[in-house]
Amino acid sequence: MLDDPILQISIYGLCVGVVIAVMLGLPPLLGERHWRKHDRRTESATAIPYECGIRPTGNAQVRPPVQYYLIAMFFVIFDVEAAYLYTWAVAVPETGWLGFIEVTIFVTILLASLAYLWLTGALDWHAQSQRPRARHQQKPRIQQSTEFYDDRVA
Repeated sequence: MLDDPILQISIYGLCVGVVIAVMLGLPPLLGERHWRKHDRRTESATAIPYECGIRPTGNAQVRPPVQYYLIAMFFVIFDVEAAYLYTWAVAVPETGWLGFIEVTIFVTILLASLAYLWLTGALDWHAQSQRPRARHQQKPRIQQSTEFYDDRVA
């Protein structure tokens, strides 16, 4: 009955379209409509975001420390490595010695990059190992000279 691949893809696409239409169409219909009422628009709590019943305090744009981004990058790098090595381990009988040599090169490059990060201090998160903050130097003020200099080269 459904042996035709084009028909299967069409039915799948139709189901995805229906799910998207429902997800985009129902919230405006079922959601709160107090923005239409003038009395509700002027209430002080209307513009405040609601989160767990607690009024928000402080600024929402908090800058996390650099270590957070380092951890995220290391996780992505080593997660991709783990996914690659897992697929290699599954296909090891078919790849033979050539696959073993390729994965050895891959792991060697990863270990070399990890050693480089370790030696440059990227993995040391102590306060004394951090680079000092860059201090912005003020531009020296140029004193106005009353003399006229001719910059042309003879």
